[in-house]
Amino acid sequence: MAGFIDQAVKRTGQPRLVDLCVKENKTVVGFFSCALLFAACLFTLPACADMFFGVKTGSMMVDVSTDKNPINLALNIGYRLDTRVADLSLAGEVNRTLREGETRRGEDLEFESEAIYLVYRTPRSLFVSLRGGIAWDKVVIDGNSNRDDGLLLGAGFGIVAGKTLIQIEYTSIAGDANFLSLSLEF
Repeated sequence: MAGFIDQAVKRTGQPRLVDLCVKENKTVVGFFSCALLFAACLFTLPACADMFFGVKTGSMMVDVSTDKNPINLALNIGYRLDTRVADLSLAGEVNRTLREGETRRGEDLEFESEAIYLVYRTPRSLFVSLRGGIAWDKVVIDGNSNRDDGLLLGAGFGIVAGKTLIQIEYTSIAGDANFLSLSLEF
């Protein structure tokens, strides 16, 4: 990090907070990007009717040799886009470990991620959904973490029950993990 600060100081005369955050903590940048996007949607009165939130839980299959996969919980918030062509939504998600997994060597395993993505759903009471976007993740093995970013791709199917969507979904997160989940969206 010292080398990076030295470069920022030489370039501008003093280190910029943005330079430090982007270099050292992509999660902070991702979180604030999500917060800014959804704050803009939330504070627009007509948009409030098109907002939704959801919760999902399931097995996180991390790309390491495991004896036991972590169980994760994800919270998402989104905005349904007004389109005549398809049922599209823009959403953000935060995913954390509820129950630690275990590697083959007996080490504790956790997985965390944040994502922004676009969702397409078929407009039926029994629906299919596809989603794609950008994800920032962190794999934690016995307290040692590795951060990464990449594409989030997923597909699922579900049913509409009143104003609630119930869905089973399979998601690949930045090539580091696959999340098989059951979700509720309100």
